[in-house]
Amino acid sequence: MPVIKVRGNKSYVIFFVIAVMLFAFGPISRVLLGWVDGSFSPAPYSSLSLVNQAEFDVGVVEGRPVPVLLSNHTGHLQTYSWTATQDGAMISEGEKTLSDGQAVTALISSHGARQGRLRIALNGTDIFVTVSILKSGS
Repeated sequence: MPVIKVRGNKSYVIFFVIAVMLFAFGPISRVLLGWVDGSFSPAPYSSLSLVNQAEFDVGVVEGRPVPVLLSNHTGHLQTYSWTATQDGAMISEGEKTLSDGQAVTALISSHGARQGRLRIALNGTDIFVTVSILKSGS
């Protein structure tokens, strides 16, 4: 006599598992995120970085501008001002206004800097980059 296999039970089990996963994901994910103090939503931020990574490794010749990339992801229009200092002395300063999602390359003047380290910082934040200033060949 032929054996007839019923597949209905397996499909109900699969459907049940998928339904439980869909409905339980929200509460479970909130609990898991609470344990790690995290969130799925992106956090607003600003960033400042050297355009060319080699400038971090090698340095910039004194007097040449230092190109930095300034990014605004705060969710609103933001005015950034920065200062470039060396051993506490002001070398240059500047300001740019960026809309949300905008990134621009700013050329930071190193005119007046000597061989050593130049610190470029966004005023009112803890954001900064440091670049080595090399003695010019002349």
